[in-house]
Amino acid sequence: MAFEEYTNKIIDTDLLVVGGGTAGCPMAAKAAEAGLKVTIVEKSETQRSGNIGHGIDSYGIIPHGITVQELLPMYYDRMTSRNQGNGRTQDWNIDYVLFNREWWAIEELERMGIPMKWDNGEYYWVPHMIHGDGGDLKLGLRVHWHDVKPKMNKMCLERGVQILNRVMVVDILTHNGRACGATAINTRTGEFMIIKAKAVALATGMFDRLFDPETPLIYKYKMRYHYNPASCSGDGYAVAFRSGAGLAHMDDASWALRIRDDITNSYGNFVNNDGILAKQYYWNGEPAIPYHANTYVGNREAEDLGLLPIYQSLEHMPDDFQKRLEMNFLDERFVSLKLAADRGFNPRTHRYELMYYKPLQMMMIHGVFVDETMMSPYLKGLYAAGDCAAGVGGAWGACTSGLLIGDTVADYISQAGEAVIDEEQVAKAYEKCMAPTKVKDGTMPMELEVSIRHICERYVGAIKSEGKLREGIRRFEDIKETFLPQLMAPNPHYQMRALEVMNIMDLTELHLYGCFNRKETRGQYVRIDYPEVDHTRDNYITINRMVDGKSIVERAFAPGLKPEYEEALKKA
Repeated sequence: MAFEEYTNKIIDTDLLVVGGGTAGCPMAAKAAEAGLKVTIVEKSETQRSGNIGHGIDSYGIIPHGITVQELLPMYYDRMTSRNQGNGRTQDWNIDYVLFNREWWAIEELERMGIPMKWDNGEYYWVPHMIHGDGGDLKLGLRVHWHDVKPKMNKMCLERGVQILNRVMVVDILTHNGRACGATAINTRTGEFMIIKAKAVALATGMFDRLFDPETPLIYKYKMRYHYNPASCSGDGYAVAFRSGAGLAHMDDASWALRIRDDITNSYGNFVNNDGILAKQYYWNGEPAIPYHANTYVGNREAEDLGLLPIYQSLEHMPDDFQKRLEMNFLDERFVSLKLAADRGFNPRTHRYELMYYKPLQMMMIHGVFVDETMMSPYLKGLYAAGDCAAGVGGAWGACTSGLLIGDTVADYISQAGEAVIDEEQVAKAYEKCMAPTKVKDGTMPMELEVSIRHICERYVGAIKSEGKLREGIRRFEDIKETFLPQLMAPNPHYQMRALEVMNIMDLTELHLYGCFNRKETRGQYVRIDYPEVDHTRDNYITINRMVDGKSIVERAFAPGLKPEYEEALKKA
């Protein structure tokens, strides 16, 4: 079949890894060691892309000093209480497999040249929020990862991984119920390309850009999203959804209290191993009660009383802690202390403004629905890892799930057969890419994206109700009908931005209608007009996917541990 009408660039590979970040790089390197031909497609630049592109100070949760059997209930409790309340919110077998392979993953990373130990050659253990104040139990691993991405990039190149930087995937190509490649576009030249692959793995991070970031909306596109780059537009979620794979929990979004000075201070890991807590103050210098500082309802009450903003203070911390905090800043985002100094902000003596509780992003329980092999049960050969996979999160989850796929994907590829490319799918993707370039006097991508974020901030938010959701849906449908066809892209950069906005719109639509149809309050999901828990939803996952071009919603049972895993835990 001839594709010259669309492109002269057709790449043939065994494994296509979409996203060269925390999960994608270890996955690609491990798969290449098995003799596979591996290609990474990265929308940014792999040397500094992804959640840890600017560095990170904490690797995450490790079964250190306790067994996996003891750790799992702690993790389940935190995930359910913080996210959804009652019952299971995800497949517990994913948690078991990832925690069970964590030490293996750490050893693999060290073998590949990624530093996991501290300056003294030992692991640096700290308390982790999963266990409250921690006490003597230290489940968190501190790392010097300010330059980890250049090392991961080198790790991939040394193993023969082909890296295509500044390339964005448009859609997954499928044939007979399995993934067989993708269409993509070079974001600097506008060149359209086809990538044939026997398996596709999504590692594009979480979905952020349906809500505003806490930092001011800087001119053009130089904003950040919490601890993420602004490139987190949900590309992996969107292409998975359109290809027929399921997305989990799109009727929910995580939210929390954030620090306003997010650029000059990374927030990071405010832990000194001694259990000394930060202090919080009202604007007038009076100590703030935890209810006002740490709960959504209390924060609203404090605003009504004229007590905001509330500030967090570390002034009382000892010098040893302050030095360790500076090291955290250097590992998490090495430019933070320089920016703070430039604006006259001293993290030792100045207070951090806590902004209001707001929706953040879709992560942890959200993402591509997978089983414990990290493959979609709806589309063979489509994998997801890290924040792109439902039930996985953090650097530890990204690295472990990525390495797990890299270690096992050869078995699937060996029996997958040659990829068959559907010309109709290619033509559809090509037209989608090129449509904005033909519009001469239309809507710039950021104009439409800002409107989407305004709708979600104003009409979805942390506290939901039918009236607000109805109005949000009305406004969304209006801008979708009026402005989506008018998206224009005067150059390849804006082509990328237009494709991002299309992805954001697809996912925002799922979120708006999901929230409208979900009539209950559970955990962080609050419908003020439906204050009770709907127990028919206990232990179920809401799944959105496309079937024959139509969007459907269904519920999948969130299974407990399989008998073989239960037996393995008992033996351990």
